[in-house]
Amino acid sequence: MAATPFITIKDLCMDFPESGVATDGNQSMIRVLDNINLEISEGEIVGVIGRSGCGKTVLIHLIRGIDNAPTSGQIIYHVSRCAKCGKIEFQSKAGTPCPVCGDVLEAVDVDFWNPENEKLKTDIMKRTALMFQRTFALYGDDRVIENVLRALDDIKYPSEKAIDRAADLLEEVRLTHRMTHVARDLSGGEKQRVVLARQLAREPLFLCADEPTGTLDPKTANIVHDLLKQAAHREGMGMIITSHFSQVLEEACDRAVLLDDGKITKVGTPEEIVAEFMKDYHDDGEYVALDVGQPIIKADHLLKKFVAVDRGVINAVNDVSFEINEREIFGIIGVSGGGKTTLSKMIAGIYEPTKGSL
Repeated sequence: MAATPFITIKDLCMDFPESGVATDGNQSMIRVLDNINLEISEGEIVGVIGRSGCGKTVLIHLIRGIDNAPTSGQIIYHVSRCAKCGKIEFQSKAGTPCPVCGDVLEAVDVDFWNPENEKLKTDIMKRTALMFQRTFALYGDDRVIENVLRALDDIKYPSEKAIDRAADLLEEVRLTHRMTHVARDLSGGEKQRVVLARQLAREPLFLCADEPTGTLDPKTANIVHDLLKQAAHREGMGMIITSHFSQVLEEACDRAVLLDDGKITKVGTPEEIVAEFMKDYHDDGEYVALDVGQPIIKADHLLKKFVAVDRGVINAVNDVSFEINEREIFGIIGVSGGGKTTLSKMIAGIYEPTKGSL
C-alpha cells in the first residue's frame, strides 16, 4: 500500500532583503530557497543536509509556520479535521470518530500559508512541534518536571493526569533521575532531552528538528538520535531533521535531501545523500607546528563542587591540572556534562574553584 502523503511542498521560493540598496533605489533581494519540491508521508523521517547557509533553517521554519510567509509556492498539509472542535489528525484517519468530541473527522488539504486558511493553520500548528537550532528553550530556574508540566498546561492537558504524564515523558527520554533538578544545572545533552520531552507533550503529528544535536558530543548525540527515532515510531509521528552532520541522517532518517544554495540537488537514501554531500570534502591542508611561549595559565588540582539541599553534592570538576602556554590553542574535549563549561568559567574568572589553584 502506498504511503499516505502528509506534506506536499510545491515550487517553494523564499527571498530576503540584501544589505544595501539596488541602483534603481529599490531594495535588492537574495533568494534563499529556490523552487523547492518535496513530499513527506505520514510517519516518515526525512533528513535535510547541506552546508551552513544553504537554507535548511528557513525551510524548516516555513514548514512549521513561523516567521514570514514564502515569496511564492505552496506548503500543503494533507490532514483530517473535526469541524466541531478543530482537532487535527492524519488524513488516513478521515471518516473515523474525533478522539476529543466524537464527531466524524473529514479529509482536508490545507494550503498552509494562504491567508484565507489562518484558522486551519493555527489548528495544524497545535499538532506540530519544533526543536530550535542551538537553543535549549527551557525555563532555566524551574525543575525538569515543571518544564514538562508547563508544556502540558499549554495544550490544556487534564491537570489531574498531568503529573503522571510528565513522569512518563521523562521516562521516555531517560531523565527520570533528573526529574527534580533545576534545568539550568543540566548538561547540554540532558537539556536537549528535556526539550524533546516538552515537544512530545504536545502529542505532535509532525516534529521539525533543526540541528537537534549540533552542539552535542557523539555519544550524547547518538542517544538523542535514538530517542527521536523511538518517539517517531512509537507515536507514528513524522519528522524533518536538518543538519550538516552526515551521522544524523544515517542514524535517524528514512529518506534524505541534499540542499545546496537554496536548491534541492538530490533526494535518496541517507547513504546516497551522505556520499554525495561528502564527495567534495578533502582534508588536504598542511599543518605547521608553531613555537609556543612559556606557561601563562597553570591549573593545579582544581576542584569545583555545587551543593544543593535537594540534589546533594555535584563534583563538576574534580582534580584537574594543566598548563596553557603563550600563543597556544588549548582544546578541552569531553562528553556532555563532563565539566567543560564549568572549567572554562573558572579559567575566565566567573567561577571560583572550591579547591586547588589557578
